[in-house]
Amino acid sequence: MPFKTVFLAVGTSQGDAEIDRAAGICRVLDAHLAVLVLGVAPPPPASPYGVVSNDIWAGEIREGQSVAEERAREVEARLGEAGVSAMVESQYIDRGTVATLAARFARYADLTLIPPVGGDGEAMQNWVLNGALFESGRPVLLLPEGAVHFPDPRRVMVAWDASVEASKAVRDAIELMCAAERVDVVLIDPVPSFEGHGPEPGADLSAYLGRHGISTNVHRLPREGRDEAEVLRRAAMDLDAELIVMGGFGHSRLRQRIFGGTTTSMMKSPPTAVLMAH
Repeated sequence: MPFKTVFLAVGTSQGDAEIDRAAGICRVLDAHLAVLVLGVAPPPPASPYGVVSNDIWAGEIREGQSVAEERAREVEARLGEAGVSAMVESQYIDRGTVATLAARFARYADLTLIPPVGGDGEAMQNWVLNGALFESGRPVLLLPEGAVHFPDPRRVMVAWDASVEASKAVRDAIELMCAAERVDVVLIDPVPSFEGHGPEPGADLSAYLGRHGISTNVHRLPREGRDEAEVLRRAAMDLDAELIVMGGFGHSRLRQRIFGGTTTSMMKSPPTAVLMAH
């Protein structure tokens, strides 16, 4: 699918690096960039009798709104200088509303960028990812630290588990794979089955992509007691992958939250750009 609208949410205290990277991606895609500058408001003060009015808290809200609006003006001016079609909006909202608002923006975009942010910004980006991945029906792109080759990856690695989520991610990445020099399909301990991989794991996907003119190399890798994310990271390194295509959260979110999982691990430290769909 063509990516003609790209969504990015940034915190009020984030620098310009991710703004510039998003602008560069949109310039190559000839896409419109929708930026949401987010400030997360503190909860209202409370007493044993419930929420009470507080002039100090109200002042903090007004100040936070002003900071978000000022940062949005700075971002808008920077994107104007970069010559990128863009829309910038600011919001100062409570943490419980971030995912809902991010989902709304993501539904009107073809792709949501999730930059690597540590410290105070990490929680906010997790809320943005939660809304964009689960509630928009659109793919997200997890960005690693450092340079990326998106949207022109030469080598693409598909993490294939025959799930609905992985199938959607593959469909979203068809055009990227058509332009790539090499596409590797990686399966971890695949089991032939009637409803999943079929009698020969990887063959059906290879045939499907072949009809799009995409030649693939299928790798069936043993887990050997290792974490699946570790196997994928090692495979991406060995294959010199510049983009990983995978489904997000094939298991329930509750299970992922309690026990962790491949998606959670990849989210925390993507080895390269990761196109993920749910």
